[in-house]
Amino acid sequence: MKLRSSLTIRLYRRVLILLALTGLGMGAILYVVADHEIGRASDAQLVNASRLLYMLMQDDVAGEIVANGRGLQGGGDPLLSPSERQAFHASYDWCMFAVFWEDQPVAQSGWGAPIAKVPRRPGLHNFKAVGDHWRSYGLVGHDPRLLIVVAERQEIREISPSRVLRELAIPLIALIAASMVVLWWTLRRSLYEVQRLATTLGARSLADLQPLRPREWSRDLGTLIVALNKLFVRLDKAYEREQAFTDDVAHELRTPLAAIRAQAQLLRRTAPLATTEETTRLIATVDRANHLIDGLLTLARLDSTVVSSRSVDVHQLIAEVVAEKLIELPPDAMEFTVAPDRIVRWRCDPAALQIAVAAVIDNAAKHAREGGRIDIAVTRNLDRLTIGIADRGPGVPEADRERLMHRFERGEGSTSGSGLGLSIAAKAMALSGGTIRLENLPDHKGLLVVLAIPELVPEEGAEGE
Repeated sequence: MKLRSSLTIRLYRRVLILLALTGLGMGAILYVVADHEIGRASDAQLVNASRLLYMLMQDDVAGEIVANGRGLQGGGDPLLSPSERQAFHASYDWCMFAVFWEDQPVAQSGWGAPIAKVPRRPGLHNFKAVGDHWRSYGLVGHDPRLLIVVAERQEIREISPSRVLRELAIPLIALIAASMVVLWWTLRRSLYEVQRLATTLGARSLADLQPLRPREWSRDLGTLIVALNKLFVRLDKAYEREQAFTDDVAHELRTPLAAIRAQAQLLRRTAPLATTEETTRLIATVDRANHLIDGLLTLARLDSTVVSSRSVDVHQLIAEVVAEKLIELPPDAMEFTVAPDRIVRWRCDPAALQIAVAAVIDNAAKHAREGGRIDIAVTRNLDRLTIGIADRGPGVPEADRERLMHRFERGEGSTSGSGLGLSIAAKAMALSGGTIRLENLPDHKGLLVVLAIPELVPEEGAEGE
């Protein structure tokens, strides 16, 4: 299945596309506006150039010269002296000029379009000459027979996109790169609340259904927080109904089992010796059913257990579990050792730890009774408490260790037990953020169960010892 990209990346892509389209649109608009304004400014330059030329020509003298028929026919330019022509060219080197008297050319620049192509009309005009496009302006003198035309190539009036891009390439790349970084940083900051909410929900156990406090979250998440709190309420009620149903079922099953066990015990005392073995097996079956019910109840209650954190004397907790187990066992059936024999304090959930330790010890006492000995060692370091519970039983093959952590899984050849002990311990450890692993003892004469528990730091405002 194709994995979906993160919300941040999707938003980042879409905002980038939006910004790119907006930038292209603004660039197109600016190009059109700039081209129009440059055209207007260039037309104004043409008008100014024509007026400058008119002043240089000394209109009255020109009219007299032209009227006397000397004009261009005289072999020179009678309207502009060389210095005036040079002054015009120095001021407007991007354009040409032509002067007409009664529609006949009497003067022109030595460069530019052929005189025959120049429009001989007042005002602004476009024309084409020698493959180039030109823009011209015709200025009528005081004598309407005099027309001064100034023209320039269209190409110098236009904005070249390629030239603009070449000049702006480095600044644009730098600006785009900076904008991408700022945009990514802004999105990450904006979505921090979503990530914090995901982290908060991910750190919760199944039973932690405390409502979120709306004032601790951004107002943008207000609707989501309210919806989550409503969901927590529904889940809490569902858990309560499930727990009540489980308790009722357990009660209804235990009552007839107790009656069956009592009848079996009575039968064993009064029945002939030939039936003793059968009644004993019946009592053992009833006991196994009771253990199975107890195990299922424990698993169900772990689902609804809220993890708490307080400082616990681990040595005392283990001693209490061992004492309870010794009461159940026949005298001298099993020897327990607990090391070190002193107080070992650790901040954890005592209920979950007690369930895990009791399940492992019960499992060891049940499956390794022939070993006659269970050794328990407690060690702690800066961030982890480790409890090793070793028995002298047959051990567990490495291939079966992972499987035995699941419900109703038994070791090869095992006929006793409900198959829930190690799964209960694994679930209790997971609830506390700990781990459980199975190892064979170095001499391969028994099983070592290692429980590792991190220190549970209480949440701010939570009660602790």
